[in-house]
Amino acid sequence: MKRRDLLKAGLGLPLFSHAGIALAEPGLQRVYAQPNASMPPTLPRDHGAHAAFRTEWWYFTGWFESPALSQPLGVQITFFRSAPNVNVLNPSAFSPKQLLFAHAAVAIPSVGKLKHDQIIRRAGSGGALIQSTNEQVLNIQMPGWQLQSAQGEQWECKIQTPQLSIDLRMEQTQTPWMQGLGGYSQKGPQAEQSSYYITLPHMRSSGTVRLESKTLPVQGRFWMDHEWSSTVLAPNAQGWDWVGLHGDQGEALMAFQIRDRDHTKPPVWTHAALRRADGTVRNFSKITFEVLKRWKSTRTGIEYPVSQRLLLDDQAFELQPLFDDQELDARASTGTLYWEGAVRVKSGNASSNTSPWGRGYLEMTGYDRPMQL
Repeated sequence: MKRRDLLKAGLGLPLFSHAGIALAEPGLQRVYAQPNASMPPTLPRDHGAHAAFRTEWWYFTGWFESPALSQPLGVQITFFRSAPNVNVLNPSAFSPKQLLFAHAAVAIPSVGKLKHDQIIRRAGSGGALIQSTNEQVLNIQMPGWQLQSAQGEQWECKIQTPQLSIDLRMEQTQTPWMQGLGGYSQKGPQAEQSSYYITLPHMRSSGTVRLESKTLPVQGRFWMDHEWSSTVLAPNAQGWDWVGLHGDQGEALMAFQIRDRDHTKPPVWTHAALRRADGTVRNFSKITFEVLKRWKSTRTGIEYPVSQRLLLDDQAFELQPLFDDQELDARASTGTLYWEGAVRVKSGNASSNTSPWGRGYLEMTGYDRPMQL
């Protein structure tokens, strides 16, 4: 049997054209596939799973309104796939050849903190599976959690747990945004410090969210990021600050900095791009995240810069949180503590006053210890 056949038998997942070889001869440990700028993603196929890469996520962040509420809600839903460095020929059903995780959080201003839940399972056991086929580009299921899409233009997420009840449909309204170089996104100075990165901005979404004992109809807009990679972070990386922002005129702004462990040094890597409503993209060369306000968690003692000014060449974007306490404790699944929050956005020239521009999400990792993927 060829190694490719062994891999398919061991993972139960299809391999796409750039999935690569995922076995090494010594010890039959994994050799992970790496992103390649000369082999860009192809849609709708690559909305699905990529088993030969180490880490993958489908990330939804958005703002929602309900007729029953006087204030908007923030909603974050993330499904992860991870391929641990184990012997994939181990016949044991307990061997974690593929791990599935999920987080979900609702930011409720009247409560002042996140209502959230999380799960982790081995794919192929305990009701957990991940599939990508020609008919259904993605199907992830875990007990109480489900994410599905047929061709990548319409998505459906259902979460039914004692802590959360979310039933949302998402519909593509703009063409997919291939980040970086046709979907190849550099995250550090080395070629392997990269990911494949696809964004679906301004996704129209509607459904229901249960708050306390009430199930409320909601509607809003999601920003969806799908990334898969095997290395991503440089050895001296501490963590990252990332924003996905929706402009009121149909714009989409993505920016990130990967911070150095030595805080006196400049970031390991930065990138920022603005896609206008007509689809044209502006890449920025000067990128600075400037702290405006810090907040310290009373639960963990971690301090986060919850309000920041993003300086991009001659433009400034001021980020103000929906509320300060949007810390997410994911230590029961991915093992991380981070801040993932809904933010309002004002914009203007770097030297002038700002005016309302849009809203989105700010994510900050590695503020307690160096981030590990």
